[in-house]
Amino acid sequence: MKDLVDILPHSPMDEAHNDFYGLPSNPISIYHTGPAWPLPTGPQAQRIPKEARPVCVHEIAPVWRQLGEQIYKYFDSVDLKWTSIDPVRFAEAGKEPGPLFLWVGVMPSSLSRDDAEVAAVRCKEILAEYGIIDVEIAFRESVFTRSVGPQLLNHVPSVDPTADVCSPFTSALGLQIAPKAFPYFEATGCLYLCEGGGSDRVFLLTARHAVLPPSKYSNDLYQKNNSIPCCEVIHPGSKAYQNALEAIVGKIGHKTTMVDHYKDEIDGLGEAIEGDDPEITRVRNAFAVELAKVELSKTSMNEFYDIITRFWSAESQRVLGHVLYAPPISISTDDKRFTEDWALVELNCRKFDWNTFRGNIIHLGMFRSISLRLSSLTIISRNCTYSWPIHGEDVPSCSDPCQVQISPWWPHAASRLCQGW
Repeated sequence: MKDLVDILPHSPMDEAHNDFYGLPSNPISIYHTGPAWPLPTGPQAQRIPKEARPVCVHEIAPVWRQLGEQIYKYFDSVDLKWTSIDPVRFAEAGKEPGPLFLWVGVMPSSLSRDDAEVAAVRCKEILAEYGIIDVEIAFRESVFTRSVGPQLLNHVPSVDPTADVCSPFTSALGLQIAPKAFPYFEATGCLYLCEGGGSDRVFLLTARHAVLPPSKYSNDLYQKNNSIPCCEVIHPGSKAYQNALEAIVGKIGHKTTMVDHYKDEIDGLGEAIEGDDPEITRVRNAFAVELAKVELSKTSMNEFYDIITRFWSAESQRVLGHVLYAPPISISTDDKRFTEDWALVELNCRKFDWNTFRGNIIHLGMFRSISLRLSSLTIISRNCTYSWPIHGEDVPSCSDPCQVQISPWWPHAASRLCQGW
């Protein structure tokens, strides 16, 4: 049998693979200022793991916001593809930390050692402008991935106890979105769009005033790039989240009342004894069945409430994406004199389960049947077709971009507007 050393890949004992060994992901070092860190030598050489330590008390703290902004704007000006800038100290495992570093992450294979050295010199100059001369600079390869919180919930069958309260946490159209910076400005997301051309990016179309409130942002062209702060969008917004919680609590209260009611009815009928009236026995059994159903439903609702309060309460857990593009709001646009007020939100694809994503569907609420009258068809093309499939395999494909199916068996009795999804 081969030795594991001969089977498993191992990185060379060089500066790039040694400097930050032991840190999560073992990032590759590109360049750092200050003394070189010693490399392991000898036939039995072993790397010494590094640890990241906090800044603690340092004169950089009160000026970090202004200083950090000046540094990242410099990086943008020279097209340095940075991903993160972190003030951090390093230490060998179990030992005292060394000097403070500005630890800069860059996209892999995007920065040479020579260019990193030039950038480090300029960073040192910016630090000196603030009277800070004891901070070193280090560059590493790093891809920054923001924690996205829980995925949007899947649609559930109408018989599920949570069916009529989970829709605010699903991807159904009419998403109750809000800018993360101003979560009390709430509006809706109206349509999903694919970029196409082999790209996996998906966007949400909404109104500009919904994600860039006019009272908070100037009416200029907004186009996301690294030189401006990211305008994140959350779902649901603060008020919508509270309303959803209140709806869940209301359902739990209703279930509690029903449990008490059925228990009272059963207690009123007395204990089952031999020779009971058959009608009393039938009623008692019927109440027992209903009690079991309601207790199970209440348990499901309590579990659902725990999930929503645990994993959705913080706004950082509800970030759906960020504003990618938004032209200025204008009136009397073109010859038809419409108002132009729209924005594209680039969605974080990890917030969605694409295996169950239903695309552009609308939640119509809980119902078992629907009647369509001629007057209700006036807003839809006459070429639309309507169907009420009984089984999942009866659902037609979404090949017709104008087709609408209204289906009482579907989860949430959703109306599906097929747009090629």
